[in-house]
Amino acid sequence: MDFNAAEEEEFGFSRNYFLAKEMGSSGKKSARKLSDINVVDEHELREASANIEPKHQNDIADLINSYKSLYPKWVFDLS
Repeated sequence: MDFNAAEEEEFGFSRNYFLAKEMGSSGKKSARKLSDINVVDEHELREASANIEPKHQNDIADLINSYKSLYPKWVFDLS
């Protein structure tokens, strides 16, 4: 009898969980179709991307120089 009561309680909990999920999601729906998404004008997008300030330029340059200087060692180790 204890086992059945525990099983019934677990079933009730899981049923209530999914009912709560259904009720909670009945509000605002997400954009599920591409047609629902606002399309950004290409010119506006290019303009915005041109105004992005580059970050970490010095770190990137140092990393590339490190790769270039270590390349002969990599070739030697791999051959």
